Amino acid sequence: MRPMTSVDRSNPRPDPRPELDGLFGSLIGKPAAGVALAVSGGSDSTALMVLFAEWLAQTGQSPADIFVLTIDHGLRQRSGAEAEWVAQMAAGLGFRHAILPWAGAKPKTGVQAAARAARYRLLVEFMAGTGLSVLMTAHTADDQAETLLMRLARGSGLDGLAAMAPLAPLEAPMLRGKGEIVLARPLLGVAKAWLRAALEARGVPWLEDESNAALIFERSRWRAAGDTFTQLGLTGPSLALSARRLQRARAALDWALAQFCAANAGRYRVDPCGFISLDARAWRALPSELQVRVLGKGIAAAGGAGGPVPLAKLEALAETLATPHAAGRWTLARTAIRAGRGTIVLEREPGRRPWPELALAPGERALWDGRFWVAAGPKLGFPVAVRALGQSGLATLRRQVSLPGGVPSDTLRALPGFWKEAVLFAVPSLAFPCVGGLVSATFAALGDPAGGQEQRSRSPARP
Repeated sequence: MRPMTSVDRSNPRPDPRPELDGLFGSLIGKPAAGVALAVSGGSDSTALMVLFAEWLAQTGQSPADIFVLTIDHGLRQRSGAEAEWVAQMAAGLGFRHAILPWAGAKPKTGVQAAARAARYRLLVEFMAGTGLSVLMTAHTADDQAETLLMRLARGSGLDGLAAMAPLAPLEAPMLRGKGEIVLARPLLGVAKAWLRAALEARGVPWLEDESNAALIFERSRWRAAGDTFTQLGLTGPSLALSARRLQRARAALDWALAQFCAANAGRYRVDPCGFISLDARAWRALPSELQVRVLGKGIAAAGGAGGPVPLAKLEALAETLATPHAAGRWTLARTAIRAGRGTIVLEREPGRRPWPELALAPGERALWDGRFWVAAGPKLGFPVAVRALGQSGLATLRRQVSLPGGVPSDTLRALPGFWKEAVLFAVPSLAFPCVGGLVSATFAALGDPAGGQEQRSRSPARP
């Protein structure tokens, strides 16, 4: 970053006093509890911090419990001094502040992507550890337009072209089982030039990051082409408007998806043992876009891979399955897909790698294999290991109980078993044994339970 930009007081620009309640109050509500601001010191995030402080003052709220968080990426010699500058600015406005350093070796390639991943990891870890639930960022209308163009160049579908939403849950592996953090973008409809004018009118300086103009980065190249796009009518406001309209269309599709997958509809059945079955005839009657979305939702839940299902492969699979009387077996994103006899079944693909194993102490819960919320009750009295039943565990279980019918054998082998040392202690998904409240396992597709209560999926296995 260059030294702080100084304000030219000889030619002040008019003060664009904003309707602050429209920016903040309508998005996060009042009071502003559990909020953290991500501030780097650039013009956008500095404006976010200043305007938010003004809104708090207007609404009679104190900034003393609000955290401003700054990441010190350590990629430049002055990064530490810049983070300290933000700390002083935040303190002057009455906020609390924390500097979060990105420690360790830095990659030689893909620096921006790695820095972004590190940034959100550090922010999430701090917020989860301090009980904060809303992360406010300074994404602007310009960022929205650039994101839409970048995704359009990659051939993204509707979800990608809808770009960034004003409010969205922050997806992060380290959050699983620790609550939810909401990502709030109050400036998403505001132009960068407007924010700079607001800072200049207030006599507030900011930092300039020279890397924002470095053409080795994709976003910088799109930014540099801005004048050409403007001449063609592709302005920031018009692109942001398109993104908002695409978000509206996505919301309508999400609603239609939820209607099809409703628990009482009988067309999309989620079994607590970890598989999903679709009524093939009802699914094929859907418009193709909804076919893809229903299939993608089921594959993400049944496979538990954790990332988005590749759209091109998902579209190809949906096209194959949409063929009347399609039958066969396919795999995608750790999910085995079987079609036949009027039903499409989605279940966890037998692992090519060893199944995950985790240790649970009494009172702990976690997401196992990306598919099951597992918990050990506080009264259990000893730690347990959670791992897939596998062939040997299933054989042990068969010798002790009569297993329920209707559950594919691969699904049974992929169920989480609870072991006390080398002894299979419990399989809660099959209510074996009846250990009410001591351990639990709930298929994540059924939701994120509060934890601690045993979730019985069917009648107890019989001795």
